[in-house]
Amino acid sequence: MSQSNLFVDIGHSAVKWRTLDSEVFSQSTDKFSEKSLPDNQPVWLSSVAHPQIVEAINMKFSDVEIVKSLSHFGSLTIAYKEPLDLGSDRFLAMLGALKHFPDRNLLIIDVGSAITIDIINDSGEHQGGLIMPGLETIRGSFTKFATNSKNLYSSNLQSSTEEAWLSGTQAMFISSIKEQITTYKTEQPDGIVALTGGSVRSLISELPETVNYFDNLVLDGLESYSKSMR
Repeated sequence: MSQSNLFVDIGHSAVKWRTLDSEVFSQSTDKFSEKSLPDNQPVWLSSVAHPQIVEAINMKFSDVEIVKSLSHFGSLTIAYKEPLDLGSDRFLAMLGALKHFPDRNLLIIDVGSAITIDIINDSGEHQGGLIMPGLETIRGSFTKFATNSKNLYSSNLQSSTEEAWLSGTQAMFISSIKEQITTYKTEQPDGIVALTGGSVRSLISELPETVNYFDNLVLDGLESYSKSMR
């Protein structure tokens, strides 16, 4: 296995990348330049948006593998009848979670522009999932109070409209995640909860101690995929 592999995750609001032995780097999609990427090849790529970024990366590198969701891969079998209807980010996040926790019941929560939730049983069978708006989307949903703030605030009662909106939307956001975890752990007491995404570290104090946090399960999944393909 070559040590030169580069793994790239293009999401709705950020591009993240790493090599086999590096930390995770990130740039917002509106500021991203393919020149920021190291010259490592081959490139293993997941993209759910921004085809112009994909094209720029294809122009810079001669060996780019764009990963799509598959019905079966390794121990994973997805629930969708049409595999391409499942975003590659969710497919790869599941592969990444299975890399860390093989043969376990898993709840995978990816917190980004949207919150995606997927469940896998201990045989690797995807049970299906949910998609909910992320915090920034929730906060921009009501024109009168709209803000693009992603910051977490106190969920306590507030004495100004702006703070009340920020705290109220945060309470909705965190409660949605907590409810999914609580319901899952009631049904699967021994199940593993894996949380990933851009703002997960800021949620640590808000969620149960048993939650496992990962900087980027999509990149972990890309690495796992690459090892099986070459």
